[in-house]
Amino acid sequence: MDKTTLERRVLSSNEWGLIAILHEGLMERFEEAAGAVEKNDFEELNKITNNCRDILAELLITFREKDELSTNLRSLYLFTNELITEGEIKKDSSCFKKAINIINPLYSGFKALENKEKPNIVSGLVYGKNDVEDFQNSEKVFKG
Repeated sequence: MDKTTLERRVLSSNEWGLIAILHEGLMERFEEAAGAVEKNDFEELNKITNNCRDILAELLITFREKDELSTNLRSLYLFTNELITEGEIKKDSSCFKKAINIINPLYSGFKALENKEKPNIVSGLVYGKNDVEDFQNSEKVFKG
């Protein structure tokens, strides 16, 4: 996904959608990691797995509550971290494929929750950049 598309998705998404985006990005990184293993590019693998750990850390922080859902999700994220660590150490692409199989149902669930709620709309994305600038300029006129 290119940067502009990601930016638009983030700015127009609700809370569930943001979590879905994290899961989607995580699965994309897992695929890249499996590819790096198959290409024997272990330096790139290290960069990718570090990025995966950053995303997992963000998800762990997001679900830091003591409720049952958060506890279960944290267990899955920690297990996923163990899998990618094993994949990195053993240079085993199947570990990353297993990690995708764990995260994919979570992604689907959060995507479904996203679709049930209204998105957060950012005016600049709805009206276009020029309209926002015009609106900001007109505010200056009205304020003095």
